[in-house]
Amino acid sequence: MTASDNTQPISLILICYKHEKFVAEAIDGVLSQTYSPLEILIIDDCSPDRTAQVIADKLAVHPDGSKVGFIRNARNIGGKRSIELGLSRTKGDFVVIASGDDVMLPEMIAEMAGVRISYGVSLVTANAVYIDAESKPLGRTHRDPGRCGDDSFETLARDGSNVCCFGAAMGFEREIFSKFGWPPLYLGAFDIMLPYYAYLLKGARFIAKPLLKYRVHSNNTSLSLLEERQDETQRLLMRERSFYQHLAHALLMQEVLMRLAGEQPREYSEIERRIGPLLMIQIVEMAKKLVNTRIELARTGASLDIDHFGVLPKPAAAEQAPG
Repeated sequence: MTASDNTQPISLILICYKHEKFVAEAIDGVLSQTYSPLEILIIDDCSPDRTAQVIADKLAVHPDGSKVGFIRNARNIGGKRSIELGLSRTKGDFVVIASGDDVMLPEMIAEMAGVRISYGVSLVTANAVYIDAESKPLGRTHRDPGRCGDDSFETLARDGSNVCCFGAAMGFEREIFSKFGWPPLYLGAFDIMLPYYAYLLKGARFIAKPLLKYRVHSNNTSLSLLEERQDETQRLLMRERSFYQHLAHALLMQEVLMRLAGEQPREYSEIERRIGPLLMIQIVEMAKKLVNTRIELARTGASLDIDHFGVLPKPAAAEQAPG
């Protein structure tokens, strides 16, 4: 970590689970950040492999290792609860959640902080380059770095996503968590609702410059990349799951906005008038896509048992770390 002229502390929470092959490189990225003051907390969610030992060994020999907080959960509690634990143990008013298998570039947090201050927003997302399990570039990025991308509230409300919906490289003001809480587990992810909450506060922005190395491996593959490798039935099943999740998100978005408009009409009635109809478009379109996908699945002869959605956790299984 190097000194800078910043005065606002930022909290960086690194969530790890079964990352023994990757976490040392992730820690190098965390400790290379040029932003200061930076509060760093690493959480291992009771990994069954050597992840915790690799973390401890790495911190023991690094010059800045003694400045880093480290928690190893006594039992596996899942990504959501690990993040909530990290938020309870840190103090920065701006928080970056990172995964133990990705690698942050040195300027990532500094550039996020700059955009946050310049635009006065509640959330900032950065672009990423994809790497494989051996840290070799895959020749592709999350978004085209030559384009700014659409980070408007309207697009998120109407389409269910925009360029800010990328949890691997996301920083947000703690006010989002204190006001709305962490997104519920049934959604399966947090990278759509956090930007949505941010737009209900001060907004969100996307940095087109890649600031993270996003690792693609057997236990962590983006849905778009995974879909490319599947047969027709599997692709349809993945799309069905995606449409179901978007529909669940849209209904929650609608519920939150209607509640805020009722409780704080001066602040939210105009937003509800502008965004509410777009949410209805999303709900209708996602419902249509979901039904049409199930019709296509029936034509392939796939089982249409309700439990094949695969989005709700089994009662005995903990949600794993994000990333």
